[in-house]
Amino acid sequence: MSVLRCPGQDPQRWKFSDISTIACPHCGEEIEFFKDEPSLECRNCKKNVKNPTIDLGCAKWCKHGDECLGGNGASERTGSSLR
Repeated sequence: MSVLRCPGQDPQRWKFSDISTIACPHCGEEIEFFKDEPSLECRNCKKNVKNPTIDLGCAKWCKHGDECLGGNGASERTGSSLR
């Protein structure tokens, strides 16, 4: 039995544009984000860096949005309580 996955969060459906690269605001090291990663630790300075391109707007209208974002009303905050 296969697990049903949100089409917007299924990496098999992602495009190249769903990956972004930014310079760490603390040290300048290059950081690569996938579209569903809210933040990452910089490999160089070990500081937490938020993904400036994250877009979880689908959680506002999708009936599974709250569950997808970890519950607790997360879909209302869109992106603040990701798993």
